Amino acid sequence: MSSLSTMPGRYLKPLPAVSDENRPFFDALKHHQFVVPRCSDCGHYSWTPHPGCRTCLSDNIGWTPVSGRGTIYSFTVVHRGPGAFDFDVPYVVVLGELIEQPRPCLVLGNLVGTPSEELYIGMPIRLAFEEIPDEDITMWRWVAHQQ
Repeated sequence: MSSLSTMPGRYLKPLPAVSDENRPFFDALKHHQFVVPRCSDCGHYSWTPHPGCRTCLSDNIGWTPVSGRGTIYSFTVVHRGPGAFDFDVPYVVVLGELIEQPRPCLVLGNLVGTPSEELYIGMPIRLAFEEIPDEDITMWRWVAHQQ
């Protein structure tokens, strides 16, 4: 996984609310590592924290590093952004499917660096990290992955 250059100036977009449940995720992002909850019983991955496995209902869940590689499962091009996002239009929001299986693990995020007319379902993508200046938080973005 790679790092993106930080945009100059003050960051005006909403920031995520870090809680006890998602703190391991955001702590890992600071170290440029992407982790997701994984069931230790059935092995299925999930993206967001949940008190139990969505497949077998086990509560034996642990944060697990993943490769950050995937493919575009779905995407949309936003032409009218709310608030501070209006400066970025048009921008792309991607639902990316990580290569980790057996259960598809879908991660939502912005895709940067590729014109929307070049995107297609199944396109290889990977996660990258963006440091948010003066906010002590790292965010994830999707970027095209050249194979």
